[in-house]
Amino acid sequence: MRLTGLHGAMVALVTPLDEGREVHLGDVEVLVRRAVGDGATGVVLAGTTGEGALLEPAQRETLTRTTRATVDGLVTTDAGPRPLVVAGASGATVPAVEEDVERLAAAGADAVLVLAPHTYPLTSEELTAYHLEVAQRTSVPMLVYHIPQLTGSSLEPAALPELATHPRIVGMKDSSPDADRRAAFAAEVADQDAFALLTGHGPSLAAALRAGVDGSITAIANLRLRQVVALHAAVGAGDDAEASRLQASITRTVEAIGAVAASTPAVLKAALQLDGLVTERWCRPPLHSIPPARLDHVRSALLR
Repeated sequence: MRLTGLHGAMVALVTPLDEGREVHLGDVEVLVRRAVGDGATGVVLAGTTGEGALLEPAQRETLTRTTRATVDGLVTTDAGPRPLVVAGASGATVPAVEEDVERLAAAGADAVLVLAPHTYPLTSEELTAYHLEVAQRTSVPMLVYHIPQLTGSSLEPAALPELATHPRIVGMKDSSPDADRRAAFAAEVADQDAFALLTGHGPSLAAALRAGVDGSITAIANLRLRQVVALHAAVGAGDDAEASRLQASITRTVEAIGAVAASTPAVLKAALQLDGLVTERWCRPPLHSIPPARLDHVRSALLR
């Protein structure tokens, strides 16, 4: 089940919420239109940056339907490849994740990004078996979501060939900061043309692209998508000086976000509100939203 379009710069989109913590459909449309206009090859919903595990299943479904309709309304037959809509699936049990996958597929997702249940750290063998089990039951292309710094569960590079040869597993997003492991992942699937390796780690983006990843799905693209697109182009063109300059700028912004002492979704939403791109900056509990008194801190941190 090959899926074209799993390359280039994709956005790990935040989930705009209203005061009642429901999905703000108008703001979703604004952010999706902006992402496509700035060169995103795909929009990834309800991942870690999108607070996916904190959203209700019906909210993930609504978010997917709204994004699907927005992308379809923007793209015409002669406008080039259609940006992908990838929806994050999550749940506390294997059946819950499988139900979420099918719900998101019915809502229009081109693919699902599957996060394993993470109450207990899993071995590489357990993670592999889990993703293969979900893939056996899905009707839509599936990406493995590997984010061991949050889940406590790591895949070994040697596990990738088995995952990559499953007909419905079309790729993996590796958000680990471990550049050596990511390079080993890339080497393991270098001959798998139907499998895409994507990085979610902004500070090592240039290194990941040089190591052979196919694309990126990053949180920083919410604020700096044009820089991320330009970095992809610079690495592809072999322009090391420009790639280094862009990487340094992206890394400074990522570090500034981390220095605010709040969750990444909260800081990104505050920054987007300050830029006039979203109406509110609410997060789903238990995440705290940036209080009004801290907005100046966000503004000054991101202007450094």
